[in-house]
Amino acid sequence: MRKLIMSAFIGSMTTGAFVAASLAQETKIGFVNTLEVLYATEEGKRDLEQLNQFAAQKQQEIGTQSSELQKLRDQYLTQQATLNSSARAQSERTITEKERDLQRLQEDIELEYNQRRDELLARASEKIQVIINEYAKLNGFGAIFLRNEGQTYVDLLLDITEDVTRIYNERYPAVSISASQ
Repeated sequence: MRKLIMSAFIGSMTTGAFVAASLAQETKIGFVNTLEVLYATEEGKRDLEQLNQFAAQKQQEIGTQSSELQKLRDQYLTQQATLNSSARAQSERTITEKERDLQRLQEDIELEYNQRRDELLARASEKIQVIINEYAKLNGFGAIFLRNEGQTYVDLLLDITEDVTRIYNERYPAVSISASQ
């Protein structure tokens, strides 16, 4: 009886493995790296360039305010001994206000940069998702996974990133930065 149960169990395991293997052979899977799509598309390059220009412009603003603050500090240090208590207190208040203003500016810029980046990623992600869904249906894919650093190995034949990038560029041609402003 035990041998019969063991034989039935092994038989069902073998059949189950065979069925799973044949289903896996029939199911077409793919992988796509959405960040690579974003960086490779013309629209993505344009949008990232605009984001980088924004960051560079704001970095200049921070640099200007930092220089002004440093000048006030230097001036205070050189004149500190000759200033009366009222003038010294006023200079210290001015420096403290400028430090606070600079800190707020940095925080505001970081917040705005993050919002712009998140909006860019959300717009691109929506478009990429639509393309992936259509591509999967048209090409008979059972599953398409997002490629990330957690996957140690993915056969290049399963990577559809280039196809998605090509379709994205065809569907959403980028308008140059100067023409879009």
